This record gives sequence, C-alpha cells and structure tokens, in this order.
Amino acid sequence: MEGLLIAEELRRLAPLLPAGRNAWRFPDPQTFVLPLEQGGALWLYNRPPEPRLELLSTAPRPGRTHSGFQDLLAARASGDLVAVRQRKLDRVVTLEFGAATGFVETPAVRLVAELTGRNCNLILLDEEGIVLGAAREITSEVNRFRQVVSGRPYRPPPPYEKLDPREASREELRGTLEGRQLRHLRKVVDGIGPRLTAALARTARVSEDRPLQGAELERAAAALVELTNEPTRTMQRALGLPDAATQRETERRDELSRRLRERIARELDLVRKRLGDLERARAGIEEADTLRRTGELLLAFAHEVPGGSDEVTLDDFTGETVTIRLDPARNAAANAQAYFDRARKREGRARQAESREPELREREEELSALVGRLDDLGDAELEQLQVRFLPFERTQRRRGVGARYVGPHGLPVLVGRNARENDEITFKIARSRDVWLHVQGYHGSHVIIQAENREVPFDTILFAAQLAAGYSKAAGSDNVPVDYTLRKNVWKVKGQPAGSVNFTRHKTVYVTPDRRPETESTEQGRRE
Repeated sequence: MEGLLIAEELRRLAPLLPAGRNAWRFPDPQTFVLPLEQGGALWLYNRPPEPRLELLSTAPRPGRTHSGFQDLLAARASGDLVAVRQRKLDRVVTLEFGAATGFVETPAVRLVAELTGRNCNLILLDEEGIVLGAAREITSEVNRFRQVVSGRPYRPPPPYEKLDPREASREELRGTLEGRQLRHLRKVVDGIGPRLTAALARTARVSEDRPLQGAELERAAAALVELTNEPTRTMQRALGLPDAATQRETERRDELSRRLRERIARELDLVRKRLGDLERARAGIEEADTLRRTGELLLAFAHEVPGGSDEVTLDDFTGETVTIRLDPARNAAANAQAYFDRARKREGRARQAESREPELREREEELSALVGRLDDLGDAELEQLQVRFLPFERTQRRRGVGARYVGPHGLPVLVGRNARENDEITFKIARSRDVWLHVQGYHGSHVIIQAENREVPFDTILFAAQLAAGYSKAAGSDNVPVDYTLRKNVWKVKGQPAGSVNFTRHKTVYVTPDRRPETESTEQGRRE
C-alpha cells in the first residue's frame, strides 16, 4: 500500500482516537480486523504483494483457525487503540494500544504494520520496543542486515529523503516533474508507488515513459496536486481498484478456484488414465483368443510335446507352423491350463472394462465441464465444490494423541509416548509459543506445555520437566537435566528419523523424574 493512501486512511481514523474497541477478528491468517466501538473497523490485510490498511464500515465474521501470531495479538493487544503514527509518508504504521485492566492486567503494546509489498509484516512490540512476536519472523539466514525475532529490539526500516508532496507548492511539484518520466517519480517523491503513478498518468493523459514537457507537464502537475489531496478518490476514478474487504474476497475466491482447478484436473487425469487402461483391457480380447487357441493346440497334440522342453513347434489347425513357449517343469496339459488361465484373466479384465466404462465416461464428461465453467460459478457453488473436492483435514488437537496432564496453573501438558507421537505433538499439535521440553542426554518423550497465549509460570515448567525426565531413559536417576524452549525454536531436518529434532535458544532445569508430579491441588494435577 502506498504512503499517500495510508496517510489518507489515518486522517479518517484520527477523529476516532483514542478508540474503544471490540475483540479482534481473524477471518483468515492474513487478515486482522479491529472493530471499533464508535463504528466501523480497522482492516490490516497482511498478504503480499498488496498489503492494505483501511478503515471500513463493516467487520467480517471470525475465521475457524488462527495463526500463532494472531492468538498472541488477541491476548496482548487488548487495550484501547490510543494512537496511530506514520513516519513521513513511509509504508510503516505504528498502532499504539493502551494497557487493559481485568483479572490480569495487560501492559501497553505497539503493533507495527510494515505495508511494504512482498516483504509486508506485522510486528508486536512491548513498551521498551522489544519484539514480542511477528507474523513473519526474519532471521539472519533471511536478512543478515535486519532481523525481526522475538526477544530482540525492533529496528525500523532505514530512513530516506524524498519530497513530501503535501508540503510542496504546485511550482515545486512542477519543477520536480519537468523533464522526468513518470515511472521514475517514486524515486524522488514520497508516498507514491506503481499504482498511484498509473493513476497519475491516466488522470493527466500522459505516458509513464516519456519526459514531461509543455502541455503534458502542466496536466501532470495539476493531476499530482489532485492526487496528493485525494489519493483514494483519484485512484478509484482512474483505475477502479477495490477496497481491502473486496480485495480479500477476490483473492480468496481466486485461490479457491485455483485449488479446485488443480484438484479437479488431477481427478480428470486419473479418470482418463483409467479409461486408457480399459482400452488396453479391451484390446486383450484378441490376445485371449490367441492364448486359448494355443492351449487347445497343446491339448490336441500333447503326445508330440517332449517333457522338460521350454518350447515346441507344432502345426496348428489351419496347417500353419507355430512355436509355443513352455514351462519345462510342467507337462503339456499343465502348460495348456496355464494358457487357458491367462486367457480367462484377459477376458475378465475386458468384461470389467465394459461394465466400468459408462461410469468413467460420465465422470470424465462431468469433470471436463466443471473445469470449463469454474470461473463462472457463484460463491455458493464454489463452496459446495470445496466440500466435495477439498474436504477439511483435521490436523489439530486429537484427544487420543499423547499422555495428557493438567499443570499447576491449569495449563494442559502433553507427553509423547513413542517416536510417532513425539513428532505429532511437536509438529502438528503444538503452536509456536508453546513450551517444548526434552530430557538432556537420554532418549525420552517430547513434552509440550500448551501455553494458550499465557505466560507459563516456572512451577508449570518444573512440573512438565519432571514428566519429561519420568518418561525417559533417565527415569531411575536423580537431579536429571531437562532442556526447554519455545516450540518455534524446534525444527526437523528432512530425512531425520521419527522423534529426532534440533532445537536452539533453550534453558535447562534439574529435576527428579516423576510420572505423577505433585501440583498445587490434586484436582489440578489429575491425569486425564
């Protein structure tokens, strides 16, 4: 999203601040919507290459699944929206949330929205500017100059110097444009990117690739003033671009259509392969006739077939000489029976082909028609096809996986009981900010504390560490070291066996192994 468009949205938002708000809504992992008590909703669409910040009149329904960062945001950014700031006309916006009071007070936080095309990101900071979490963490392997990692200070993108069109006179803007191609304007004028450049060119009726002079220069200068004052209206009039909600819906529909097209094309390819198999099976009828005649010839001239031979030459019933391959371990009758058996198999496949062909032809016709009209289907029809071809696969918490405990503060604790369960609780059930534990230096279970967007108390870590030691080869020892870290710091290298992982940024505690550690109350510490 371009800087002038962001600034215009913030001007619309400013009269509402400080703003009371309702709970965050996350219709999908890339969309963050904050309904405001005064009416309307602030949309943050964090999907590259077209991220958006927009104040709209409506809020979407909550989605079924959230990312780990969205859960963190809902838990920590729970106070009122007190301020929103934009540095110059940069594509970086900071939203400040006040402290929230309740059963547990939540301190003030800041949410930085980097609306920078392919590199867009949302970053949650504490009051000291330390990163609490990010929609997309950037490690040194991704960018060695600027990292965005939990626990480190946030470094904004580097500053730059460009002309602010809001503070420039028409003559200054005209001087900047003179002799310059519009496609290079973004290098010297702040807040303008490809979309606004295209809108400017269309409004002024000039080419982006020709140096501006004379009447074209005058039209471009007037259009730039108009664009600076009303960027959204000018762009809509010139290009007709949708708002964030419509853009999200269009992209969602396009993505669903793409996935459906791929899935249906795969099924269509499979149906056509099966039809090809049926054609080959039908062609086997002639081969079955040949095999059957060979068997009959062997029976008729069995007395001329020498034992132990791997082939025999005979005159068939038409007087033509044929050579027949034999199994030396069988006599003439057994070899004849083998030819009869092969003939029956081919005839059986041919009959099966005849019976299945109508169904497959009908399926081929249906799938071909679906592929052809996917772009014309309505939302309801697409959703029906989604249920049919893209059924939702449950990969989240299944109650039968792992031994389950409840920790001292009510947090669930999962223990893998074998290598497969270790992989499943670590990589399918655990979320990024859950705590992962494993005994140090011994084979043993993975243990997960499901943090549920809460700070994990140290006595819960000790509780889980006792379980990790108790479910390990060190169960008979004392003072056993147990490593623990956040789940996001645990990874698996391709080809590693089940249960094997790598991890970093861990700490170690020493505990006595126990499969039934004590908690603050017997009820809390029960094993489910």
